[in-house]
Amino acid sequence: MTKRVITALVLVGIAAFVITFGGFAMWLWIWMLAILSAYELFGMMKKVGLRPYTWAGYGLITAAMISAYLDPHFFIWASPVVEGLVFLVLAGCITELIFRRVWIPKSNLMATARVVVFVIATFTFIFLLREGHNGIVNFLFSVLVIWTTDTMALFGGRLLGRTPLSGISPNKTIEGSLIGLIAALVIGWGYLAVLAVFFQLHLNAMFYSIFALGIGIISQIGDLHESLVKRHFGVKDSSNLLPGHGGIYDRADSTLFVAPLSFFLFNLR
Repeated sequence: MTKRVITALVLVGIAAFVITFGGFAMWLWIWMLAILSAYELFGMMKKVGLRPYTWAGYGLITAAMISAYLDPHFFIWASPVVEGLVFLVLAGCITELIFRRVWIPKSNLMATARVVVFVIATFTFIFLLREGHNGIVNFLFSVLVIWTTDTMALFGGRLLGRTPLSGISPNKTIEGSLIGLIAALVIGWGYLAVLAVFFQLHLNAMFYSIFALGIGIISQIGDLHESLVKRHFGVKDSSNLLPGHGGIYDRADSTLFVAPLSFFLFNLR
């Protein structure tokens, strides 16, 4: 428990710093998380006999994130082409959830491509969300709703959970999921109230309420997909990089599906 608390405090401290200042500090932090998550996913691939081209993968991820850093007006990353590709990636993950089967290519090249495309289509948009329209406001809204949904779904499920949500993750319940969604709405309203009272920033309450529910649902889908991936490879945690917390992929799972959708919504609407 001590390791878990210390790790959490360190992560929160770093996150608070980079989110506040954004820019290169935020980029560097997300790049590190992306590379470490790719390392974890490549490690899972190796467990089933594949030999992905790890360094080529790291290079491609780095190149993509550099292009995001050098695209402040989002000419590339908010384009219809990129938007379509990202939605195809997320739709593929949701399809795997529906059929409860993770598609793992048999060739090393395609296995490498799967990891690279997934990491680029998710982690890159965590950085872009912070740098986009009303960046820090929308980023914090998304993160607060995700954390609240995850936390309250967990504790709500333990207290009142009776009906399994999915066979993929037996500990998740429908009751816990609904409690998480209610909590998402409450924290969203609280966040809007703070912005209005203390910062005189009045946002569209109806829009953000609907979006809070959307984040709550999508974050749980991301969490379930990560559980499916780990179940496929027969691992409890994606790695032991974070003492008491597992791996980077374990901690970021709920955010990965939300970040690109939030970015496109806030920067294209």
